[in-house]
Amino acid sequence: MKPFTENILEAPPDEIVCWCSFVSKRTVMEAIRAGANDMEAIRHMTGACTIGRCPELSPRKQCCSMEIKKLLAAEHKK
Repeated sequence: MKPFTENILEAPPDEIVCWCSFVSKRTVMEAIRAGANDMEAIRHMTGACTIGRCPELSPRKQCCSMEIKKLLAAEHKK
């Protein structure tokens, strides 16, 4: 079993999105729903995407910002 869901939109709330700061999808979604509407606000509210080691630590082997932007876009479409 993979340590991550291919489509972050289908991932469970407790799945880690930012591996270097250990931030879950739930934490990111709570920040978005509390008014974070861009990456800077997400960084400030959650600490995600601030250390820069996700390409090294994440099983996705990429920066977490791509997944966070997908969550932002999906929430803004609602």
